[in-house]
Amino acid sequence: MKRILFYALLLLTGISSCKKDELVRFGTDLAINNKIIRLADSAASTRVLVYADDSWKVQTEGNASWIKLDKEGGTGKGEFLATVESNAGNLPRSVNILISAGNKTDTISLQQRGIVAAINITDANANGIAAGGLMKTAISTNVPFDVMKHEEVYASGGTNWITGLTINGKDLNFSLGQNTQAEAREALIRLSYKDALGTTVKDSILVTQNPKGNYDRAVLKDFAYVKAMLATGEVTEDIYIEGVVVSDKGNPNIALNANKATNKHEVDKTENAITAYIQSMDGKSGLMIRTKTGGDNIYGNGEVVKLWLKGTTLRKEINPSRTVLEQVQSVNIISKVAGSSLQPREVYMKDLTDNDLYTYVKLKEVEISVPSGSFFNINEGYNLRTDVYPTNIRDINGSSMYMLTNIDVPYRRDGKRVPQGSGDITGVLVHEKLARYGNDIGKYAIRHLKREDIALRENREDGFSNVLVEWSRFKSEDVTGATEAKNPMTPDTGSGTLKQSEKGSLDFSANGISGATDFNGLIQEPTTVKGAITNGAWISKNWWSDAKGRGSSWNITVSTAGITKPISLQIEGNSDIGGARNFIVEWSATGAETGTWNQVGEFTFEDVVNFSNTLLTQVPGLKVLNFQFPTAALGLTNLYIRIRVKNKLVGTATSPTGGTLAAAGITRLGHISIKYNK
Repeated sequence: MKRILFYALLLLTGISSCKKDELVRFGTDLAINNKIIRLADSAASTRVLVYADDSWKVQTEGNASWIKLDKEGGTGKGEFLATVESNAGNLPRSVNILISAGNKTDTISLQQRGIVAAINITDANANGIAAGGLMKTAISTNVPFDVMKHEEVYASGGTNWITGLTINGKDLNFSLGQNTQAEAREALIRLSYKDALGTTVKDSILVTQNPKGNYDRAVLKDFAYVKAMLATGEVTEDIYIEGVVVSDKGNPNIALNANKATNKHEVDKTENAITAYIQSMDGKSGLMIRTKTGGDNIYGNGEVVKLWLKGTTLRKEINPSRTVLEQVQSVNIISKVAGSSLQPREVYMKDLTDNDLYTYVKLKEVEISVPSGSFFNINEGYNLRTDVYPTNIRDINGSSMYMLTNIDVPYRRDGKRVPQGSGDITGVLVHEKLARYGNDIGKYAIRHLKREDIALRENREDGFSNVLVEWSRFKSEDVTGATEAKNPMTPDTGSGTLKQSEKGSLDFSANGISGATDFNGLIQEPTTVKGAITNGAWISKNWWSDAKGRGSSWNITVSTAGITKPISLQIEGNSDIGGARNFIVEWSATGAETGTWNQVGEFTFEDVVNFSNTLLTQVPGLKVLNFQFPTAALGLTNLYIRIRVKNKLVGTATSPTGGTLAAAGITRLGHISIKYNK
C-alpha cells in the first residue's frame, strides 16, 4: 500500500500551519495534519504540500468559481496553490478539496470568513384575527430566505393554518387561514441558518390567532363621533369604525421613538412598532392607533379596516386637537381587507386643519429650506442616541413645517445630496414634540413612508425660488488679513452684508469660522465619519451689551428694490452650552438702532450635544428655521434685518435653562439665505 501524507501550509492568511509530527491518522496508509483550512474574507492564497509515493490528483468538489487551483495533480512530493477571491460583505463560504492517490481519497474543507450571519425578528409575537389573511412583521437579516431553515411548530388548533412564509424586503410575511374554533390557537415560526463555519443563528416568533370577537351587535360610528362624543378613558360603547390604514407595519418612519429611561444613550424603538394611523373612508379625518404590543400591530398600508372600539382607551389632546386610540389589540379588528391603491389628498400647508392629522396628504409646491447635505444632518457619532431629524420645508405660499426622518430609514444618509428644487412631498400628517429641537417644531409635521414620497426636483433652477442672497459656506481662507474687500462674510450668492453688532465681521479674535458642529457633509452610512464640514459655521461671542441694556445681533443688509413677491429668511445654527439661545427676528427700513423695528418671529438655537453628558434637549447638529416677511419689506433700497438675542437665559451642563449669558458664550451660524418666488 502506498503511504500518502497530506498537509496544508497556509500563506497570506495569518493562520499558523500545524507541525509535521502532529498527524491525524486514518488507518495505516493515510495521515493529514489538518482537516480544515480557514481563510480571512480578503483575497488570499494558501499553499498545500502533498507527500505521496506515486502520482496524486486534486480537485474541488462541486461548483466553486471563487476558488482556483493552479494544477490538477502531481507525482511524489509536490504542492498546489489554492487562490480565493475576496468574500468581503458576504456570508462565509466553504468548498471541499479532494486529494486522491490510488484508491485512497481524503478531504480538506477550505473555509473563507465573511460577515456574521444575523436573523432578528423585531416582534416577539404576532396576533392574527379570526378571519385570517396576510400577516407581516419586521425582520432584520442578511441571510437569503432560500438558504434558511424554516418551520412551523403548531401548539394548538390543528396544523397547516400558516402558509406562504417568505421574506419580502425587510418584512417576514405569512398568511393565516380562518380560525373557526371558539378558542385562540398558537404556533411558533422558527428561522435558522448554519453558516459555512458551523455557526448557527436563529430566531422565532409566536403566532396567536384569535377566535371571533363578541362584536356582532357593534354599531358603526363615524370619526367625528369618536372625536366629539366619546369621553376620554376606556371606551364602553359597543361601536366600531371603518377606515383606511395610511401607515405600514414594519416601516421605520412611523412614529417618534424615545430615548430609554434607563439609558438615555439608547433609543427605544417600541413606539414605532406599536403605532398605526387610520383615516376615514373619505380621507378627511384621521386617528392615531397605539397597539398593546408590537404583535397587535397588524395594519398594512391601504387596508380597509373595521375596528371595534369597545375596551380600547381613548385619549384626546389639544393644540392641536387630535385623538389617539390606545391599548388596541388584534381582537379589536373585526375585519381587514386589501383596498385599492391609496391616493393622498393634495393640499397646501396653509389649508391644513387639525382634522387632517393622521391622514395621508400630498403637500404641494414645496422645497427644502436649506438644501444642504442629507435627510439626516447630524454628527453620526450620536446615531445611537438620536432617533429623528427634522428637515425644514417651505412652500410657494411662504408656509413652512418639518419633514421627519427616523434613524432607521435606509435612504436617510446614502451619500446623495438632498434635492434642491421644488415639487411635492407625500406622507402622514402628524404632530410631534422633539426635545432635541426645542419641543415646539410647529403645529404639523409630515412623515414620508418611502423615498419616492419626496418628489422634489434635483436642481435649484427647477424650483419656485430665487435666491436674493445666501451665505452657505464661510470663507476661512480670508480670515487672515481680512478686509471689507476680502471678507469671509462675503455671500456665496447675491449681494449683501452680514455682521455681528458688537464685533462686526472682521474681528476674528471674537468671531471665528469652524466646522465643529456642522455635519451636513455627504457621507454614506454605516460609517465612522461624522460628516463635519470645516468651514460650515461662523462662531460668534459677545452677545449682550450692558451699555445698551439689550442683546446683540447678527445684522443683515440687502436691497429688495424691484422685488414684488414676499421674501423669506432661512437660518441654520446652534449654541454651545452657555451660548445665546433665544433670538428675535426683526426688520427695519432705516436701520436706525433706536428706530422702529418690526418683529417677524422668535426662535431658539438649542445647545449642541456633549458626548460624555448628552442631555435629551441638546441638538446633534444644526437647527434650521424659516421666516416669511410681510410685503412692507419689499421695494426697499436697503432692507435691514437683525437676529437679536432676546434674553440672557442660557443652558447649563445639566439643564437647557438656568445659566446666565457671559461674554465668552458661543453661538454659531451655519447658513443664512433670503429667497423670493420666481
